[in-house]
Amino acid sequence: MSWDCLPQELYEHIFKNLDFDERKPVALVCRRWNRAVFSRPLCRSLCMELSRGVWDASGEKEQVTVVDDAVVEASERDYRTVYVKWCKYSSPEVLTSINRLLRELAEKCLLEGLTIDAPLGQMLSDFFQTHKELLARIQKLQVSTGTRDNGLKVDQCVLKMDHLQTLFWREIVPGALVHNEKPVFVIEAPQLHSAIVKFGDSDLDRRIAWHNSFMELNQTSTLKSLKVHLHPRMWNQFFKQRLEALEDLTIHHRIDEEYSRDWDGTFSNMTNLKSIQMRKVNDVILNAINRHCSQLRILLLDNVDLTDGFLSVDRVFPQLEHFRLETAEIQSNKTLYLPSLKHLEWFNVKNLFDQSLTLAAPMLRTLRQSRDEASDFILTSKSPLEKLQLDLHESDIPEHFFQPFPDMRELSIRVSSAQPDLSRMIPHFRNITEFVLIAYNAPLQCDQMLNEMFKHCNNITSMTLCGFNPNLELSFPVFAQIFRNRNLKSLKLFGLTITGNSFPVQLHPGLQTFELRQVKVMDVAFGAYVFPPDEPHRVVCLQSDDCCSFSSSDCE
Repeated sequence: MSWDCLPQELYEHIFKNLDFDERKPVALVCRRWNRAVFSRPLCRSLCMELSRGVWDASGEKEQVTVVDDAVVEASERDYRTVYVKWCKYSSPEVLTSINRLLRELAEKCLLEGLTIDAPLGQMLSDFFQTHKELLARIQKLQVSTGTRDNGLKVDQCVLKMDHLQTLFWREIVPGALVHNEKPVFVIEAPQLHSAIVKFGDSDLDRRIAWHNSFMELNQTSTLKSLKVHLHPRMWNQFFKQRLEALEDLTIHHRIDEEYSRDWDGTFSNMTNLKSIQMRKVNDVILNAINRHCSQLRILLLDNVDLTDGFLSVDRVFPQLEHFRLETAEIQSNKTLYLPSLKHLEWFNVKNLFDQSLTLAAPMLRTLRQSRDEASDFILTSKSPLEKLQLDLHESDIPEHFFQPFPDMRELSIRVSSAQPDLSRMIPHFRNITEFVLIAYNAPLQCDQMLNEMFKHCNNITSMTLCGFNPNLELSFPVFAQIFRNRNLKSLKLFGLTITGNSFPVQLHPGLQTFELRQVKVMDVAFGAYVFPPDEPHRVVCLQSDDCCSFSSSDCE
């Protein structure tokens, strides 16, 4: 049977595996394919645009065009999501047309989602009031709004959305001049599961204007996931209710107002939290989390100041499995017990006054640590580490890595402006299968380290050596020894400086991935030759001046 004779249902089954951008060229093949691409079952994942904004030539005013009535009337597509937009300069007739088209589409289709791009003001409030019945049955609402008007006067609008499950609400205010004493919109959504409320386009708090939110949630006892930009004077009533279903919480707030909220009262109403992600955390906040969130599995903290008491005593997070501490100052010689911890990320953390926090994590399997000259922590218990990424900035290797780690499989070391004793560390990682070494801003001589690796580590299947400003340094005999490892499946060598006399090196047949770039060959006339395994007479490593680079059609 040829492609043009397949049943319509089979076309739809095939095309549903493509996203919309991939479906568009398929729809141009023939009428039958076009009908399949835009059939009712597949259109349920598409969005119908009822209006669209364009800029005029001066770039000062945004104009909105509305879809012709005939387009909606003639369409037989079963859209589930609709997009509407108007701007500050839109006339009342534009909103009237949008309302008419939306009512007609809602009668023809079982709409489940609504996306709105409109300025804050009476027109937005009127729109919500006009479509109360539609809002009461949709499952997904996405609103992008904002204002420049400091004197905004809008009556409070309560949206009763009995079936809403997902909410995205973004407010863009160009400055901190807009203040409202109470939220303009209150959303009552008893079935809401996930909500994102933020100021501006950034997920963080950079380059955004902090203001009182124009929207607040109410009656959301089923909420499981919340990501919010939190002004200290907003959402106070919301966090006073019991949020026992809430499992995932992400909060971004202003650093100079972190003490103005009752964090202890806030977290006491969220006792079943499994995941918390926060920036700008202090001792008060972390103490409240530790006291009330005993079910916590994931704790991701950035921009942290724990120098005022939280770590002055031994602490324990009994259920924590993933912990990230980034850009932090701590002060402690005590012990942090993490009996269930499996993944630890410890970046740019300074322990003041040369103190060392003792970290007890007997189940730790993955560690990503960035370390500079300051002391940070001591890993006491012998952990079954499997993956280690160690970034050394003007620092030597922490002492707790000079012990055997028989379960280690992936070892990645990044060195910047330091000369760590890697050769002393390597023998403790005998069973690694993947090794990555990257050096920045310092010449790093690798002969001794690689010799120790050849002697003790017999299971390496993947190796990456990379040097930047200046390169990694090694002699040619050690460079050639790398190619004698018959277990290697992947070999990537970037930014090497090789010294000494060279001779041809042959790639073994089992090597599947090989890259050789920016390798300088010093003190030799012809450079380092690398031959493919099946063609011993063809040189595939080409030399230009003192640089030797690998090129092959098999590795493009």
